[in-house]
Amino acid sequence: MGALCGKELFEDDNTPPPRLPVITRGMTRPDISATHKLRQGVTVKEIYKFGKTIGTGGFSVVKLVTDRETGELWACKIMNFPPPSAGNKRQPSTNEGELAISREDIFKEIDIVIALRHPNIIYLKEYFEEGNKVYIVMEFLKGGELLDAVITKGTYSETDARKIFIQLIDAVTYMHGKNVVHRDLKLENLLLAEPGDINTVKVADFGLAKKYAGAALSTICGTPQYVAPEVIKGGQNPYTYGNECDLWSCGVILFILLGGYPPFYDDSEPRLFNKIRRGKFDFNDPAWSNVSDNAKDLLRKLLVVDPSRRLTCEQVRDHPWMKSEVGGMGRGELLTKMRSSRIMSNAAVLPQELLDEVEVKEERD
Repeated sequence: MGALCGKELFEDDNTPPPRLPVITRGMTRPDISATHKLRQGVTVKEIYKFGKTIGTGGFSVVKLVTDRETGELWACKIMNFPPPSAGNKRQPSTNEGELAISREDIFKEIDIVIALRHPNIIYLKEYFEEGNKVYIVMEFLKGGELLDAVITKGTYSETDARKIFIQLIDAVTYMHGKNVVHRDLKLENLLLAEPGDINTVKVADFGLAKKYAGAALSTICGTPQYVAPEVIKGGQNPYTYGNECDLWSCGVILFILLGGYPPFYDDSEPRLFNKIRRGKFDFNDPAWSNVSDNAKDLLRKLLVVDPSRRLTCEQVRDHPWMKSEVGGMGRGELLTKMRSSRIMSNAAVLPQELLDEVEVKEERD
């Protein structure tokens, strides 16, 4: 599975696809202000010594940098954008299939991350504007993506899965308390401070994050295996969703940590979305024989199609499994394949054309 660019998504259930306007990168958004960490009066290279490249994307390159005064290591994300005179003109990605990005999109993400200060959320120190580039200085997390750690380890005990999940829920609880919904929670966007060390897990990549104060969201976005059913729901009437979509994604992450494979998977994206919309999964795989009933109960209450019946962050924190010490083991499979199926390296908004032609036949159970 590659980028979501097919034309078939919904079952042939006589339900027309949604036709709401989709907010894509580059469309007008309210003015934002992230100037309180804009470094002025000096150049970025006067403050930091640049080292090797540690990451690349369609819109950016990430360099390892050293603070010349303190010797501290940081990660610097360098992005090109049109000059202010270009207004909200979109910049094409260097990766085929990725959506364009605008100057405003970049500052929207900066504005959101700068306002978040939590031990389980990546820290943005400051940023510089120089010419047609922005240099974003963030904490350097040596451990890489949690997905890589899961693939390498192969299995996690239930105790270790709980340790990871508690940190994730703490971060999501904090974000929602700050009226921010992430909308792209996944193993790839959970980073480890040190290699193999799950004691410090941090949420990253806020490219799809949105300030949310209770108003309904309608942008169709996310990553296939993790997207909540209400985000890709069809229907004759306009559909919307709320921050409950993050809790569904948390449920998918926990399922993978405990079972070693995703609850919903298919090589065909349309069939995958049909499975997600139905929300049917089971614990029949032998991997679940050593997983506690409390863990399974928590998953059943997170992976609920109706968002109004899905557990809230507070209810998850109060669940017995979050406070228990039961062990158990899971196995790893399908995760390497999942890596190739992410929508895009940073984030993605599902194109409207996905929803305009819907001729998928109903899949037989």
